[in-house]
Parts: sequence; C-alpha cells; structure tokens
Amino acid sequence: MHNESSRMPGLASQIVANGRGKRRAIASNSSDRLPAFVESLAHDLRTPLAVIQEYAALLRDGLVGSLADEQQRVLEVISDRACDLNRVVDNAVDASNFATRSHRVRGHRCRVHDIVARIGPQLVRKAAIRKVDLQFPTSQELPDIHCDDETAGRAVANIICDAINACAKDCKISVSEEPHPRRKEAGMRVSVEGPGQEAVVALFHHLAELSRSDLDHRIDQLREASLAVELIKSNLGTLEAASCERAPAALWVGFPIAEPVEVLQRHLTRISQLLASPQKVMLFRAAVREPIERRLSRDIDRVLNSGLGRNDLIIELDRARWLVAVVHKRPSIERFPKRTERRRQLINRRRLGEPLPKICWRLLGSWHLPNDLSRMLATVGRRFENRPSADAPA
Repeated sequence: MHNESSRMPGLASQIVANGRGKRRAIASNSSDRLPAFVESLAHDLRTPLAVIQEYAALLRDGLVGSLADEQQRVLEVISDRACDLNRVVDNAVDASNFATRSHRVRGHRCRVHDIVARIGPQLVRKAAIRKVDLQFPTSQELPDIHCDDETAGRAVANIICDAINACAKDCKISVSEEPHPRRKEAGMRVSVEGPGQEAVVALFHHLAELSRSDLDHRIDQLREASLAVELIKSNLGTLEAASCERAPAALWVGFPIAEPVEVLQRHLTRISQLLASPQKVMLFRAAVREPIERRLSRDIDRVLNSGLGRNDLIIELDRARWLVAVVHKRPSIERFPKRTERRRQLINRRRLGEPLPKICWRLLGSWHLPNDLSRMLATVGRRFENRPSADAPA
C-alpha cells in the first residue's frame, strides 16, 4: 500500500504532463489547419466578388447600354465596396499567415511604378467617391527595387485607403515616386494637405511607431495598420513619417534597390532579429548558359522561388543569373538544387511552350550568421556588384 501511494504523485504528474502535451499538439494542429481553412474560405469569397466586379466593369464601360449619371455614381460605389471586400479577404489571409508564422514573401526585381500602376485605379475611384483629390505626379526614372509588388502593393493600398478615409472633403493627397535621399532605396512619398490633415498626421506617426516595434507586438494587434506595416517590413521596406506646421503630412514607404549586397544585408539582418539561435548561410549562384528572354527568365525565377524555405532568399542578378541564400541550422549543399531540378523537370513535362533550360549551380561558400555577416557581404560585393549585367547593352 505504501509503495502504491508513493507512486501516485509521479503518476499524477505524468498524467498532467501528457495532458499538456496533447493540448499543445491539438493547438499546433489547429494552427496548422487555420491558414488552409482561411485560404479555402478566401477562395470561396473571391469567386462571387470577381463576378460582381466583372459585371460592374461591363456596366461601367457601357457594353450593356448607357447609364445615367446617378446610375454611374451608384455603380462606382458598388465597385468600390467590392474592392473593399477583396481587401478584407486579403487581410484575413495575411493575418492568419502572420499569426501562425507561415507568411512568406517572394521578392523579385521590379519597379516602383509597377506597384503604383497595380493599385492606382481602385484608389482613384475611392478618392472620387470621398471627394478627395488624389494625384499621382509624373514619375521620374528610378532604379529597380527588390520586393514582391503584389504584397507591397496591398500594403501601400491599405495605407492610402486609411488616409483617404481619414481626410475630409476637398483634401489633397499626392503619391510621388522618389529615390531616398540617404539610403539605397526607392519608393513612394504620400503627402496630404487640407481638411482632415491632423487625423492623417496621427495615422502616419502611428504607422511609423508600429514599424519600430517588434514582430510579436504587431502580430498581437492583427489590424489593418499593423498588417500593412508587417507586409512592408517582410518586403525589406521602411516607413518614415514627417510633418511640421508649414508642410503637409507625409509618409515615406521605400524598398531596397535591387543590388545584391543591399538586399542580402537587409534580409539577413531581419532573419537575425527574428531567430534567436545562430544560423548557417549557404550562398549559391544559379545560372542558365544560353541567352533567354525576359518571359522565360520570370518562369525560372518562379521555379527557384517555389523551392525556397521560409528564411531563404533569391536575388535576381540579371536575366540569366540569380544569387540564392539558403538559411538553416544545418543546410545541405545538394538539397535545394536537387529539389529545384525535380521541380523544373516536372514543369517541363506539362509545359506546352518552350521548355525551361537546365539551371547550373555553383556554391560560393558558407558563413555563420550573425558573426560572419560582414565577410559574406564583402564577398558578394566583390563578385557581383559594379559589373555589367546580361541585360546591359553591349
């Protein structure tokens, strides 16, 4: 009897521990299923929304008959609200991915103007409904940037929508494409002046404050503002607010210029801040030997991105070369190239057009993060910067 009673505390603690383990496993499984559930729900919502937007476009373009001015105004409101619902769906997907730490951004070489062109029409329509003067001044020639123009565009659109909603009637908003005066980045300066400017100043300063907070603080909020900031940060971008008595409220949103050292430094610095334990970084150069068109280069870029882990990075050096950074505690030299080659062969079996050419791999070295960051960046700078690219004219 004594022996049985002496074993009871140990047995009880084991039962409690097992119960906690099962609860953690259930929570983990639930969090794993959450993004898939939200993605499925988002797909079910986007389908009818797309139909509404297409029919609205047919009516707006006069393909089913002319509309009176009042009918046109109502139609613009319908289209604007459908775009708002699409933004809500996108925000829900982003929120679930951030909450489960499964969000991934696949950056590539693009232009600031690509982002503006993507989000401009819906923002102009919303501003017209709110009687706000939204302007996009003539853009200047800017260097290419490195980001995912889709997710970056969603973030910037959320910010400008919030600014439009905060403004009063007859307020003026200007979105100009500019280079940063001090840093190696290019982006947009959103300036606001007129009625309701004070509310926009508070909004811009709140966004800048969120960008300086840590990831957990932003994820805990999971609001539109914090989602927009996290999307910009995950695209290696920056936010800065500026205002004074005589100048309008302004917010700078910038992304790194597509130079390998700049992009790699921002990415690995962010990874070092997010991951507590030291990591090892392996750098590869991926290339195709024959000259290829831009369209085919984009397809290869997508194949490379499809094999990346969450903390890995691909930087397009030129049309036929890429720098690949694989970040892991114990990275394998062969794992990523083999996985990418299997993916390329699978695509070519189903591809109707020109097959994707073979990708040649070269290991540049391995370094420990964060201790060897400076030496790694110096190596990348010597190898790839200040050299003519394959896209440059002969």
